[in-house]
Amino acid sequence: MTLLLIAFLFAALEWLAEHKKNQRGIYLTKPTMMVSLIAWVLVSGDLLAEGSVFPRLWFVIGLVFCLGGDVFLMLPERFFLPGLVSFLLGHVFYILAFGPLLPPQGSFWPGLAVVGFLLVLGVIIYRKLDRGMTASGNERMRIPVLAYSVVISLMLYAALTRGLGGRWNTTSAIWVGVGAALFYLSDILNAWRRFVGDFSNARLVIMMTYHLGQIGLALGVVLR
Repeated sequence: MTLLLIAFLFAALEWLAEHKKNQRGIYLTKPTMMVSLIAWVLVSGDLLAEGSVFPRLWFVIGLVFCLGGDVFLMLPERFFLPGLVSFLLGHVFYILAFGPLLPPQGSFWPGLAVVGFLLVLGVIIYRKLDRGMTASGNERMRIPVLAYSVVISLMLYAALTRGLGGRWNTTSAIWVGVGAALFYLSDILNAWRRFVGDFSNARLVIMMTYHLGQIGLALGVVLR
């Protein structure tokens, strides 16, 4: 638990650095937060538990890709696309860690309701982003952003349905669902800021939702 507290401390220090616009502080605390979180997950249980799928190992690999994405997004703007790809791969491994996407027997309709909600939400958000990319001359980002939107929506769906049919215990299912929702929100806000328009305290809000989302996901996986 000490490593988790250290991760949260570095997250809070990163938020402070964002508020103060202290780039040196951001460069120090942003990756260190994720390294601490990865270390906590590594020492919190057997990576190869639960059969041949290795769900916690997949989650750790996802965290590593997200750490890579963090580093890319601290670099000049030309590294945005590699950062996007790194986060996309992170979400793919999160999906593998969460397990089967099809709802268990008896949970078809709740699962379908989640799919319908995320589909409508995703279409509305992507249409706004698409207009923003056109207006800002970023048409080349349409396909990468669309692919990323699909994958992160699948990740959110997988997280929100972990409690169906008793697949995960209630506590872990809640944590992973809340964490995924916060991560989703952070990514939407980040894309909005880049392609549609800036907003007050954007970087701070984006990083707070991102860090809390990652912590929530890690708690859900470890408590499973």
